[in-house]
Amino acid sequence: MLENLKSSLQVESALRELRAPHRVKNLEVIGALGEMQDPRVCDLLMDLLRDDVPAVRNAAAKALGTFGDGRATEALLRALLDKDPSVRTTAGQALGELRRDLPVQKMVVALGDQGAFVRAAAARALGKWGDHEAVTPLINTLCDPEGEVRKIVVKALGRLGEPMWRLWVDGMTQDFSRLAASGERRALTPLLKALDNPDRKVRAMVASGLAKFDDVATVPQLVRMLRDEYPEVRKAAAKSLGDLADPQAAERLLFALDDANAEVREAAATALDRIDKAQEKRRLAKQGGQRPG
Repeated sequence: MLENLKSSLQVESALRELRAPHRVKNLEVIGALGEMQDPRVCDLLMDLLRDDVPAVRNAAAKALGTFGDGRATEALLRALLDKDPSVRTTAGQALGELRRDLPVQKMVVALGDQGAFVRAAAARALGKWGDHEAVTPLINTLCDPEGEVRKIVVKALGRLGEPMWRLWVDGMTQDFSRLAASGERRALTPLLKALDNPDRKVRAMVASGLAKFDDVATVPQLVRMLRDEYPEVRKAAAKSLGDLADPQAAERLLFALDDANAEVREAAATALDRIDKAQEKRRLAKQGGQRPG
């Protein structure tokens, strides 16, 4: 049957089989139908994207990727919200192949998907599309929890004229410390997101590196990390707060003086001392700048 699907009669037969209410779903037939640029086939495949069986929806999404039909594109965009991650992944891969002037934001949403394969498919598609509007969303995904996703994001950025990120990101845990040490201001947003990484070593690494940006906007997030479950994260946060020497962190650092961990207490005390010295320096500088009346 598959060898003769180009025959109109065979297409009709396949369509009837796949529409039958109690059919045995033939995924191979669905795939073969995708090669037919026939409006009837496109209609059926879009119907199959609503099938109860994830494997059927997945096959339909893959087949729709061969169509240049704008309706197929819209259907695949809706499939990016499918409850099954394999279907969302396939939809993202298909959209990467057949872009028809899609708004970048439609695919950017998938960069935040719970499924790593979905995020990877979205990043790959955005790189293929070549739209520079995707650069910032991709940069903001550089600290994805999955190393393979980070690697794909960097490749996508390279295709969009941003090869520099390959210097710091290669899918290893050290990506986070290298990004922090890079001094690249655009890395700050993804690094702040990485403070919620499930790996405590990553959180500690990021908390330690944030001070290098010398940006008081990081202080609230570092203060939050003083309540982290793990002492190495709390210690790293306290040290960075000391480096930043911003007085808004002082109150929470005072609480950290009673931390259960001795190293955290020591780091908090040192941080408070640095904040006091910085405030005194600013006070003296202000007095020195005053003119006699």
